[in-house]
Amino acid sequence: MPTRPPVLIGRLEHIALPGLGIARVQAKIDTGAYRSALHYQRIRKREVDGVPMLAVTFQMGGRRRTKLFKRFKRVTVKSSTGQTTRRYLISTRVRLNGHTVRTQFTLFDRSDMKHQVLLGRKFLRGRFVVDVSRKDVLG
Repeated sequence: MPTRPPVLIGRLEHIALPGLGIARVQAKIDTGAYRSALHYQRIRKREVDGVPMLAVTFQMGGRRRTKLFKRFKRVTVKSSTGQTTRRYLISTRVRLNGHTVRTQFTLFDRSDMKHQVLLGRKFLRGRFVVDVSRKDVLG
């Protein structure tokens, strides 16, 4: 079965996160990051009918939404400065101009950073090639 050639993208691309109800947000493509990262505003662990759930509040595109995740785990992440932190890991779909990919995101408070979404190498691998001199290649 023939494989598709990788799609060219720029260092910044507009994406949708349909599983989170986010129609459009700018993502930074980060080839130095292994996993993708997503900004959250609030996280609470709770039980619904005896099942542990993660309630995550996102604020992107001027709208606030809370989403319940049944499937989540904690992972250790090493930052670019060498500091390690424990973060929640969730999975959701990313739509990038007709290309939909299910990927994992670590949840991190990125309120003091320019971009609320980072797409890392695990998302890119085998699917996309990044031209760092360009932005919004896919429109």
